Amino acid sequence: MAAILESVMAPVFKSTQPTTSRRAFNSAAPTTTGWSRCRQIYCERKDEATKVLRRKTVALILSGCVFTQIDFRSFAFAKPSVGFREYIDTFDGYSFKYPQNWIQVRGAGADIFFRDPFVLDENLSVGFSSPSSSRYNGVEDLGPPEEAGEKVLKQYLTEFMSTRLGVRRESNILSTSSRVADDGRTYYQVEVNIKSYANNNELAVMPQDRIARMEWDRRYLSVLGVENNRLYELRLQSPENVFVEEEDELRRVMESFRVNKVT
Repeated sequence: MAAILESVMAPVFKSTQPTTSRRAFNSAAPTTTGWSRCRQIYCERKDEATKVLRRKTVALILSGCVFTQIDFRSFAFAKPSVGFREYIDTFDGYSFKYPQNWIQVRGAGADIFFRDPFVLDENLSVGFSSPSSSRYNGVEDLGPPEEAGEKVLKQYLTEFMSTRLGVRRESNILSTSSRVADDGRTYYQVEVNIKSYANNNELAVMPQDRIARMEWDRRYLSVLGVENNRLYELRLQSPENVFVEEEDELRRVMESFRVNKVT
């Protein structure tokens, strides 16, 4: 700031020096009117220089604020990238990737279970059959993908069966497909939607008093694969409104599922 002030003010001080020669200065002192005029010119130029300096300083401060706001907005509205971790079970023979912020929950009834720490209805699990009860040679043993989808949906509805009065489920198969992964194995993918409805007053006598309201609306994604004479299933569960926002991440989890040979 001192350097800027010096560069701006220097011409002012230089221009206000008396222009009278040494001889003239020695021979005749300037009049009072002359000194007043010089003082007036000096003050005017000093004021003008101060205004210019003030404008430059304000402009510099404002430009800094603008760039700061632009950088902050870019940072605030940048969509964070989703990281993944890989889970490998060498003992049972499968692997998959999952969002790095999901947490593992033990004792959930599956071989492995992860869930979103904030959206508790969003989770994944892996289960597999016992080779002592049934032996699979390939996922094609389930039939074509459409037939496998019917079996998957039936299994879901059996697990969600409720003994509460006035509870009903609505379900439909959204898609079934088959793909060959980079490991050369064939995997089936099944997507279903299930809605659950319950009456607000299941003990009411009159039908008009038993109003059904939706409890939840979920998307279920299953990936099926066969290895070690076992049928493996990766399950993903997500509320429909969350699935719309996180579909890319969840499909990446589905595509990462692999079954491996146990030695």
